[in-house]
Amino acid sequence: MLPREAGLLRRRCVRVANWGEASRPIEDLLDTWGTVAAHGIAAPQIGVLRRLFVYRPYDDDVDEKSEAAAPIAVVNPKVIKVAGELTDYDGCLSLPGIYGQTRRAERIEISAQLSPSETVRLKFEGYTARIIQHEMDHLDGVLWIDRLTDDDLDNLYTLAEAPAEGEPVDGGSAAPQSALKKTPLTDSDREFVAGARRPLPGFALHW
Repeated sequence: MLPREAGLLRRRCVRVANWGEASRPIEDLLDTWGTVAAHGIAAPQIGVLRRLFVYRPYDDDVDEKSEAAAPIAVVNPKVIKVAGELTDYDGCLSLPGIYGQTRRAERIEISAQLSPSETVRLKFEGYTARIIQHEMDHLDGVLWIDRLTDDDLDNLYTLAEAPAEGEPVDGGSAAPQSALKKTPLTDSDREFVAGARRPLPGFALHW
C-alpha cells in the first residue's frame, strides 16, 4: 500500500536556471495531472529535482457544472510571509491511501515565476494556501507526515467503502449508494509511517 523507498522525495530540489530547463518537466507534470486525482503535483514526484510544481486553486463554492480551472505551473517559488494557522486535511500521492490533519499557515505570500519573462508575488489563503505549502514542502524533501506530532499518528486513517445502508434510491429498486468510511491504520502501516517520518523541529510546526 505504501512506497517502501522515499528516494528522490527526500532530497532538496535545485533552483531552475532558465525557463527552457522548466518546460519539459512542466509538460510532464501536466501530462501526469490527467492520470491522478490531486490538488497539486511537484517535480520530485515525477523524478525531477527542480523547484517547480503544478496546482489547481481549490474552491469549494464552485458550481458543480462549472468547468474546472486548468492547473497552473509555478517555478522557483519562495515564501515571502505567512500568517495565521489552520489544522485541516492532508494526504499525498506519494503516500497513497493515508490521510490525517496537519497544521499549516492560513495565509501565505510567495514570489514565483509563472512565465519565462516575469517573477510575480502571489497571495493565497484557506485550502489553496494549504495546497501551495504542501507542494513547496516537496521541493525541500519534506512530506506531510513530517508535520505530525507523535500524538497525531493515532489519528491517521484510510478510506474504506462502507456497506450500503438505507432505503432504495428514489424509492425504486436501485440499491442505496455506499459511502466512504474513515478506518484507522493497521498496526503495520502505522509503524511504517512512524518510521518513514522525519519530524520537523517544533518551531517549524507552528507559523
